[in-house]
Amino acid sequence: MGLPSVRRGVLSLLLCVSACKQGDAGTVGAPGPQGQTGAQGPVGEAGPPGVPGPQGERGEPGPKGEPGSGAPGADLYLAAHIRVIPLGGTALESGALLRAAVEAVPSEGSQTWVLKLGAGTYDLGSTGLTLKTGVYLEGSNSRVSRLVSSTGGKGTVVGAAGAGLRNLYVGNTGGGDQSVALFNTGVGFAVSDVRVEALQGKQLTAGLIYQDGASNTVSRVTVWAASDTGTVVGTHIQGSTVTVEDSRSNAQGGPGVTETLGLSVVNGGANLFRMQLGANGRESSRAFGLDVKSGNVTLVDSEAFGGGATLTAAVHAGSMEVSVRSSRLLTGASLSSFSAAYALYVDSSSTWPFGRVGVDQSSLEGFTAGMYVKSGARVRLSHSFIRPAPKVEDGATAVCVFTATDTTPTDTTPLDAQCHTPPIP
Repeated sequence: MGLPSVRRGVLSLLLCVSACKQGDAGTVGAPGPQGQTGAQGPVGEAGPPGVPGPQGERGEPGPKGEPGSGAPGADLYLAAHIRVIPLGGTALESGALLRAAVEAVPSEGSQTWVLKLGAGTYDLGSTGLTLKTGVYLEGSNSRVSRLVSSTGGKGTVVGAAGAGLRNLYVGNTGGGDQSVALFNTGVGFAVSDVRVEALQGKQLTAGLIYQDGASNTVSRVTVWAASDTGTVVGTHIQGSTVTVEDSRSNAQGGPGVTETLGLSVVNGGANLFRMQLGANGRESSRAFGLDVKSGNVTLVDSEAFGGGATLTAAVHAGSMEVSVRSSRLLTGASLSSFSAAYALYVDSSSTWPFGRVGVDQSSLEGFTAGMYVKSGARVRLSHSFIRPAPKVEDGATAVCVFTATDTTPTDTTPLDAQCHTPPIP
């Protein structure tokens, strides 16, 4: 190519650059797929705390709660005033020192006091000791720390709301119209590891009475009552709700006694667990290990015994709200042909269509009959054993489910649905 040709090419290029315009830009394409997220960086250091806001106004105090029902525990002693009551020169002087200590406690119940009794006898004479709210009496042991009286009043010790007894013996030697060892109408009165004994009241002898009080607890208590006249009852619950566990309550009467009752309930509620209840009538008119005149009672994992009276029963159910579970009911022999002894004696009727006495997984061992059901009463036995076979009056309802009886010393026969022994084929 010659020089003139090169010059003509360069000149054409310069003319094009000066005369040509750039074309319009094309449309933007769709974005490509997002790449993978990279690894998270380290967390930065926390900043300093902010300045706290102003404190709010203090609210009004709430109402004071009800006193608890439990026995005094470790937390109680942390906040309690503890005072040791010394022994005086005589038992009566010791009782006077204890009475003075209780009277010195503030009456409004704003503080808890534990009055500790040593080994010895505190004789209160012919006047009982009335506790105050928040006062607990604690002895060294129920065998060595003894509170006694001969009062014919409410009791040797009269309880109070939010008070209690522990590790003591409480007794009434009697002699008056009434002999009561321990009496309570307060709410949340706790008794544990106490032996209670009442003797020889002319009209009433009772070891322990709970009357018109709710939420009460009795644990590991042994109750004994004995007299030859009047009414004798180990524990009496009236118009109260009480839980009694791991305890014994026994009564012993005589020919002049109308009723001998191990534990009695009237218009109250009682939950009885792991109990031993007994009534030895010794020719009295009636002897019941557990006597439920009215109220709602549950007996569980327990044993009840009645013996020695004209009419004897391990359990008397005068109410349809009685339940017996995993327990043994038994009686002694009848005294004569005019007496009768039943493991369970039911003489209550109820218009409530679902009301009935219930027995489950229990053993009923009477002498005259394992159970007697009067007209109008309703009873249901399940998974139980009864000996001898029950007696059921016309107009009564008895239902048996998986329940058997002895027909001979070596033979056990299932009862039918109406608690009858099936006929021999």
